[in-house]
Amino acid sequence: MAGGDSPRQKMINMMYIVLIAMLALNVDTKVLKKFILINESFEATNSEKTVDNSNKVESIRSAVDESGNRKEDIQVLQLSESVREKSNELINHMGSIKSLIVEETGGKDSKTGIKGYKNIDFVYSYMNKDEDGDQLTNGDDLQILINEFSTFVLDSVYDGDKESGIHDLARNADQIPMYADDPPTDPSFSALNFGFGTSAGAGLATISQLQAEVINLEIKALDKLAASVGAADLKFDVVTLTTLPEQKVVAAGAKYKTQLFLSAASSAIVPTMTADGDTLEVSNGKGYYEFTATGGSYDRDGLSKQSYIGAISVTLPGGRDTTFIDTVEYFVARPVIQIQSASVQALYLNCGNEIQVNVPALGSEYNPAFSANGGDVQKGSKAGQITIIPKSKKVDLRVSNAGNFIGSQSFGVRQIPAPEIKARVRGKDIDLKNGIAANTPSFSLDAVADASFAEFLPKDARFQVREAEIILARAGRGVATRRINSKNVNLNQLPGRRKGDNIVIEIKKVARANFRGEVEDFKNFAPRVITIPLK
Repeated sequence: MAGGDSPRQKMINMMYIVLIAMLALNVDTKVLKKFILINESFEATNSEKTVDNSNKVESIRSAVDESGNRKEDIQVLQLSESVREKSNELINHMGSIKSLIVEETGGKDSKTGIKGYKNIDFVYSYMNKDEDGDQLTNGDDLQILINEFSTFVLDSVYDGDKESGIHDLARNADQIPMYADDPPTDPSFSALNFGFGTSAGAGLATISQLQAEVINLEIKALDKLAASVGAADLKFDVVTLTTLPEQKVVAAGAKYKTQLFLSAASSAIVPTMTADGDTLEVSNGKGYYEFTATGGSYDRDGLSKQSYIGAISVTLPGGRDTTFIDTVEYFVARPVIQIQSASVQALYLNCGNEIQVNVPALGSEYNPAFSANGGDVQKGSKAGQITIIPKSKKVDLRVSNAGNFIGSQSFGVRQIPAPEIKARVRGKDIDLKNGIAANTPSFSLDAVADASFAEFLPKDARFQVREAEIILARAGRGVATRRINSKNVNLNQLPGRRKGDNIVIEIKKVARANFRGEVEDFKNFAPRVITIPLK
């Protein structure tokens, strides 16, 4: 049967309380008979539980024998036998009181079980009688015996633990919270349970209910004692297949190596697990630990030896705490930094050099951060995508991930190649040997970027002539001069041109627009002087 909190037990207790209240109202015999039914229910349940408790002691005896009759287990068995013995003595004592009530009120009846179930004199007079002359009534003696048992269980089984919920079973009204707001005139245990006007049937039901309280406490004590048998043993009941591969990612053509073994855990024990002092989440006997690996002091194979201290603490069924500690070693491989760029070997000064930096070993955990000596770094929209703007002859790029330094990469820095200034008519280069017709109205001065540079960094290869001096030369001397502030040259501003003259162009200023759209003067260009003959 279940313990004192079972639905059936709660129902019986509630019916008992209700009927006691109704008795105080002098209800009729139909209600008084209900106490007989309640008493019968208590007695049937108590009988079943008593058999169960006897079987529990036998189960403890068998477990102790199977464990080799160890000293600590024998002590548990002896204590369980004491609990069973004391409980049995107390139950029998209360049984004798019930037998006395039946006999003194007319004996047994085939229908109700007791002829004098309506008698309201005997229970009160007996429970309030001082038979030994020691100023203690029979009710007082019963209260003492019941509470001595609960004290014995608290001290011997629960080591006096006040948080165990064990308390006196036979309490006065002032010890029961239900009576705090409306205490009875006489709060004593005897008056509360066997007061004036208590019928014989109610008295029997009350004592049976007290027997149930004792039996339920015995159940709780024996369950705790049964759980402590074999306290030195760690018993596993959760067994699983576990694999321990040397590596989870294997290249095609390489060997896959792993270990297969059984791992076991106890569902009855919830261990406390830590790793380097951090408390781990534990599920089904397994602790889950994750951290970001940090390297440093790599050997010639690119490996850094690291370790952490793991600890598992368990409280065994007998209450003994045990901690298992081990130092777990592992190796951190130096991550390989892969650089993808149009120009990997060198960068261009003051240009937006777009680079993709990958660290394949980090996989989905890759979320890098960058810094640079000798230049600036701008992050792109994707992980590892950056733009480096060199400010010196060398740039050292530092790569970190999740706050941990991974490695660095050094880049040489090139000067931007000089653009070539070309004179063109309608987009076609002018043949500087043969020249142009004297009546040609205009031409342009285009600053053409180096082809290789323009291919690598098209956003930084945008040059333009911003200022030039145009001279009309005849017989070796200038006859007219004009200054322009754009790449377009209007020859109509030089009237009187004729065959045999020369147009001499001196480039004064060239500008470059960088990848940000910012314009700067660019001093490295060629040629600086262009001569175009007129024909």
